[in-house]
Amino acid sequence: MVCRMLKRQALQIHRKMIKNRIQGLVAFSFTALLFSCSATKQGVERGNTENMVSQTDSLYMEIQRVGMEATKNNHVPGVAIAVIQHGKVAWTQSIGFADVESKKPVTPETIFNVGSVSKMVSAWGLIQLTEKGLVKLDDPVDQFLVRWKLPASPYDISKVTLRRILSHTAGLSVHGYGGSEQGTPLLSLEESLSGKTKRNGESVRLISEPGTKWEYSGGGYTLAQLLLEERTKEKFAVYMKKNVFEPLGLNHTHYEWTEDMMANSATAYDASGKPIKNRIFTEQAAAGLQTTVLDLAHFAELSITSDPSQLNKVLKSTNLQVMEKQVLPFSDQGKSGLGYRFMNYEGLETIGHTGENEGWSAGVFMHLPTKSGIVILCNGSNGDRVWYPIYQSWAKRIKENKK
Repeated sequence: MVCRMLKRQALQIHRKMIKNRIQGLVAFSFTALLFSCSATKQGVERGNTENMVSQTDSLYMEIQRVGMEATKNNHVPGVAIAVIQHGKVAWTQSIGFADVESKKPVTPETIFNVGSVSKMVSAWGLIQLTEKGLVKLDDPVDQFLVRWKLPASPYDISKVTLRRILSHTAGLSVHGYGGSEQGTPLLSLEESLSGKTKRNGESVRLISEPGTKWEYSGGGYTLAQLLLEERTKEKFAVYMKKNVFEPLGLNHTHYEWTEDMMANSATAYDASGKPIKNRIFTEQAAAGLQTTVLDLAHFAELSITSDPSQLNKVLKSTNLQVMEKQVLPFSDQGKSGLGYRFMNYEGLETIGHTGENEGWSAGVFMHLPTKSGIVILCNGSNGDRVWYPIYQSWAKRIKENKK
């Protein structure tokens, strides 16, 4: 009798274990399905794992549809998106793969290179130099340079100032940089400034009178990178990590590809959808930043609110507000603040920046009057064909809400 009772109990336990295992597998499969396209709820603290956003958010649903279609049609494996409302991240969304071969999904913690968005972030460290009294915005920068000097020019070198460099009005050459494949030796800053880059072989020099026209110059930001190193006696990436990223809590942001960064990095893909090696840059201030959508969205939050309690003494809120104002001159070719560009797509003026490197594409757009923003990071050379239709959906909603 006792034996039969024990057998019945054992059978019940066995059945319960099987039931729990099946339920666990179903839950795991459902979670895995959501992982490829999920979002954080408003109010969830930064760094927490993703939760599903309310499906009543029509913008979320529209961006999900647009993003899935655009990634599929343009050989871009993945995209990470963060939407800011009322000065705070409302939700994030992760679509597709960080790595196609391993089926590794994009998450809010996935690392992306962000190309020229680097300039907007670099400007914080450079403006911090002015708060420390190491340089003034309107000082001639050449007086502080030792390792490399601007070459002689028919234009006035003394008019090349930090204000003009950061606003692309300094009259300097070199639009952008191509970087090098990871694992290859990098040029020194001096070599890059002297034009030994493989992409264009163009040295940084004056090509117009400073202060007379807007002309985009990645070369100017490389000169500013040298200025920071000369004035602080520290490497640019080290200084930015210690004095900007860590105080702001941007713990997954760096101008170098560290081992930790590589472990969580997306794979870069060319225009045909083939994986390529990451690009590394001597010209870090201009093009070399790696970050996550969560970190960059927090940076955008700070840019939108200018809240002194959140800036943690990295910058004064008054200086940040100066950075977000347009600097003369500007033209149909472009308009900038200090690090921030003014953009007008779909009839909506925003500040922020876009970025394109081989295998990567990114966009940060902020509409200050409504304290709104969107951050979009892609791991493909065709990423502009992904972020633009996503931006269009967001911009349409902002314009509707303004009416």
